[in-house]
Amino acid sequence: MNNYASFLFKDASESARWGDGWFEGTRRGSSYPIPVGVRNREGDQARSEVLPDFTQLGLRPIPTFSQRAVDSLGAVLREHGELAPIQMSELVQYFGFNPTTIVDVLDEKKSQIKRFTDGEVMRVERHVLLDSVTSLPPIFKIPQTRRNTTYVNEMFVGLVQEKGLTGFRFEVLFQR
Repeated sequence: MNNYASFLFKDASESARWGDGWFEGTRRGSSYPIPVGVRNREGDQARSEVLPDFTQLGLRPIPTFSQRAVDSLGAVLREHGELAPIQMSELVQYFGFNPTTIVDVLDEKKSQIKRFTDGEVMRVERHVLLDSVTSLPPIFKIPQTRRNTTYVNEMFVGLVQEKGLTGFRFEVLFQR
């Protein structure tokens, strides 16, 4: 993670344009609004001016890819989700990504799950795959965390490394 930059929505009205639900896996076609984003320069003095190929926009976990990343990963991204442009005054064009491939692969009985008081999943602290799972899509969501987490498989990680894309930080989450 040599190159990192964080981005925010320009203001609350721009954030509201992509409010809750736009990036939880439902296909939207061409109906995405185009919000205005700005670079979060707080504490940014020591950071490189070279912008990353991947970041997340705002406080919501909206995966955000540069034009270079879209050019490199486009076929995989388009097969498993939708891209929505973000208007920014940066040299790099960014796109929010809505992963629309949702697979039910989490063994809830064997996983460690933190829940809200109403029983909904807050986060998965330890991911265990169902015994029946033999493969995973390159980029996807799971039903339990579809509003806040995007997952990738080894092939996707390999493509990112092969293309020399920056800003990514991968963690192995699923266990058997």
